[in-house]
Amino acid sequence: MAKRPAPQGPPPERLSVSKLGKRRNREAVLPPEALLPELTLGGDPSQRVAGPPPPLALRTHGDEGLSLVLADAVAASGRSERATHGFHAYPAGMHPDCARAVIAACPGPVHDPFCGGGTVLVEAALAGRASSGTDLSPIALLVAGARTADPGLAGPLRAASRRIAAAGQLRSPVEPGDERLQEWYEPHVHDELARMMALIVAEAEPLRSLLEAVFSSVVVKASYRESDTSNRRVVSHRPPGTTSVLFHKKARELARKLEELPPHEAPRLRLADARRRGPPPGTGIVITSPPYPGVYDYLPMQQLRLAWLGLDPGRGLAAEVGSRRSFRALGRAEALTQWRADTAEWIACQGEALESGARLAIVVGDGLVGDRPVDALGPTVEAMRLAGLEIVARASADRADHARDTLRTEHIVLGEKRARVSAQPKPAAT
Repeated sequence: MAKRPAPQGPPPERLSVSKLGKRRNREAVLPPEALLPELTLGGDPSQRVAGPPPPLALRTHGDEGLSLVLADAVAASGRSERATHGFHAYPAGMHPDCARAVIAACPGPVHDPFCGGGTVLVEAALAGRASSGTDLSPIALLVAGARTADPGLAGPLRAASRRIAAAGQLRSPVEPGDERLQEWYEPHVHDELARMMALIVAEAEPLRSLLEAVFSSVVVKASYRESDTSNRRVVSHRPPGTTSVLFHKKARELARKLEELPPHEAPRLRLADARRRGPPPGTGIVITSPPYPGVYDYLPMQQLRLAWLGLDPGRGLAAEVGSRRSFRALGRAEALTQWRADTAEWIACQGEALESGARLAIVVGDGLVGDRPVDALGPTVEAMRLAGLEIVARASADRADHARDTLRTEHIVLGEKRARVSAQPKPAAT
């Protein structure tokens, strides 16, 4: 596979934090240890831990204070188990420490138009801030709602899950289900899941949604699917009764994590397209990580969950931004053109709804399609400016991609909505 070519000419200047103020309008290269002194760069790949690895290089631009905040945010590495973040697998989520840093620096209610599993919304709840989110995936909204649920539901969740798990272990007959689902499970595993689901749907809201989220968290692990991000079929054996035990364990895990959340206002969640629905009035900061170009097919990866829960992906399958399948179907050039148009459209929609002084923070990574890099920063910055946002700061982090033997770059860009300047009327002719 092609490696990124080494940079030509002298190496970039490595600036200390104290020098950044003198270079406000020029890009500064920060050694990661200036922000994260405990890092050991270029460590043994065999010793990697869960979550993104530490960055090999950081670059900042713009306002001195805000660019350092963004550098700290984009440098976040490792895994965070704070509050409910660790509940339910959800691919390619924003790092919780990244969301926390940006929220702390930007006042007002928080909105995430690609809310996914709810990382930004959880951090808003921990910060005592009102929040809202949209997504095209009903599974995303289910997970985000569970991660930000009322901590008072922890007790009822424990009791209901114990009763449902016990019923799941009974060897009572179940009605024939979807044959497509049966192909992905051992017969006894499928029947355990079916018995539990029959009881879950009989529960009243809001407990039902919490139980469905717990159920969603186990259906892939109990199946023949290799992982949440791979549809490869790997036949394996799961002893009878253990799927119900796993369900109960996950419910107790969620209950424990919910009790770490402070009392908070539930986020406003909507199934919606970020190109069509902007943030609610009064939003102070929109912070989001849209799909990176050509990296994932988010909705198709949820087919088992959608089938079990009886959820319809609707037009979301066709409306996903930057999906991997669009690059396969359309070809690189046409898919990139479509991704740039979609990026401009959703940024314009969000920017139009923001009030003067409100901010938009976008975390986006350069894609890699056919071993060729895809620039995500340039189109994002251009779209923000066209939407009436002044770029006040940005930061970029280079990380090792050991799987592809190259570097991958992630960016965070912060823009601020400026008041429209109305044209002054010309003085009347005398």
